[in-house]
Order: sequence, then structure tokens, then C-alpha cells
Amino acid sequence: MAFRFCFYIIENQCEIKHPDLWTYPGQICRTAMYRFCAKYTESDKSPHYKRQLMKEKVMRPIIGIPCHAGLRAETERPIYYNNRTYIHAVERAGGVPILIPIFDELDELETLLPRLDGLLLSGGIDVDPSNYDEEPHPLLSETNPKLDTLELTMARWAFDENIPTLGICRGMQVLNVSLGGSLYQDLGALYPNSMRHALWDLPRTTIGHSIHIESGSRMEQILGKSDLRANSLHHQAVKTPGKGVRVSGRAEDGVAELIEVPGHRFMMGVQCHPEELYTHDTAWASLFSAFIGACVTPVVRTLEKVEHVMSIEVGAV
Repeated sequence: MAFRFCFYIIENQCEIKHPDLWTYPGQICRTAMYRFCAKYTESDKSPHYKRQLMKEKVMRPIIGIPCHAGLRAETERPIYYNNRTYIHAVERAGGVPILIPIFDELDELETLLPRLDGLLLSGGIDVDPSNYDEEPHPLLSETNPKLDTLELTMARWAFDENIPTLGICRGMQVLNVSLGGSLYQDLGALYPNSMRHALWDLPRTTIGHSIHIESGSRMEQILGKSDLRANSLHHQAVKTPGKGVRVSGRAEDGVAELIEVPGHRFMMGVQCHPEELYTHDTAWASLFSAFIGACVTPVVRTLEKVEHVMSIEVGAV
């Protein structure tokens, strides 16, 4: 059996055009990907190898999700953790979720960050107000300076490197603060006439209010609606938008519920918890699909898109 092996090496910054994937103008692949195939001679009749080697594969994007710190209930041993709903939402949308611990040394990020295709900043504890030059309010809840440092560093890296990023609840607040914005430390105390946003005593799928989405925003394009129903599990919210941040959706009382950064590959935040709602509402499923779609780096099919080709002739086996 005689055949020829070909290695297709796709270099960084290779423009992509892939008809089967969600793409946007000028989307590029950041990470070098490799495709291996074998071109058989007419004499080869193996259906198994033909099926395997004719498959066109798309690399599933790796999505980093920072963990939180806590204690295991039974033993009170320290652990890093996050809710499974984030993991499942990323998996169902086509991504590969990777949990990121709170590193003692941020030097570890130099090894990790280049391997990520996207970043999901999850919900959790309050953001320390020192990160936006304010003193703590009496109703400020738990904070973790190490977690703040980790997530703010990653958010700024994602902005600088044009890495798709989705912020959920606290994650939306982290995105805003990372770009120079500020927060209401407690809506009930500091936002006049606010509705009750902290529905922590109810099931997490409980609808708390509706969101009006700004016309012409990317959020409207992705979600496909001008109004949307959402759960509500927060007591903090965006006060002053960060540099380049657009508030693209608000609750009935005017509280910012959706943000985006126009011109970025994908940098968006939602104050609600769509990971609890996407199985019941296709609009929220569309958000995760758009996020993972922005992270996808496909293996380029056509030869003219390949920077280097190395062929190895293999004789009869």
C-alpha cells in the first residue's frame, strides 16, 4: 500500500473563511493548529482509513473559567470550585471548559493564557471597591483580593489580545472595573427606587424582571429580541461604564443588565445568570452559541490558506 502523508501547518494570524462556522469579518486564528492527513493511491481500498482521513475537523475552543475559593462542607478543607451550570453551558455550546485556580503567583498566567481561546468570568462574591477607588460601604459583602487580581488581570489580557470574553453577574462587574468603570456597592442603599434584584431566597431559575435591549446593539443581534426575561441574583451593578463599554440592556428601574465593548471580537457581560436559563429560553442559548462561535479556530481546509506544507513520501508498506 503506497500513500503520501501531508502535514498542514496553520500559522498564527491566518485569516479564516469557513462556511460551517459562525464567523465575523476579519476573524483570525491565534493559536497554531495542525492538520494531518494521508492521500491514498487508487490501489488503497480501506474504507476505515478513508473515512477517518476524509473527516474535516474543527478544533473545539478551550474556555478558561476562574474558580472561587471556599471550604468543603464535610471537612472544612480549602477547595477551589465553581458551579456546574457554567461548565455544562460551555460544553453544550461546543467549548471545552477548563477551571482555573486562584494562583499564588500570577506568573503562572504566562503559561496558561496563550492556550485559551476564550474566557468566561462567572458569578460570585463582591468586587472589592478599592479596585475602583472607593471606600467599602457597610453593606458590602464578602470579597477576595486574590480573586479580584486574577480576574482583573485576565480580563485586561483578554481585552488587549482581543480574546472573546463573557462576564456573568460578578463577571460583568469585573469586566467593567477592568476597563476603568465603577459599581454600585449595594443597589438597595445606593440606587434610588431600585427594585429588588437580590432574589437569593428563590430558585435560581425564577424570573425577576425583564430587560430592555438597546436597538442596534450586538446584544440585540445575538439574542434576537428587544425585550427579554431574566433571573436576578445580585445586589451590585455597573454604575459608571468603563472606557469603551456600552450599556446595551437595562431593567425596568434603569439598572444596567447587559454590556458590550463595540469593536472587540466578543466582550460582553450579563448581570443575570443565563447558565440557569438557556435550556428554557433559546435567546440565552444563542448567547452561549455566539460566545463559543467567536472562540472557534477552525482547521483551514483549502491549500491556499496554509502557510507551510510539508509532504513526506512513504513507499510501499
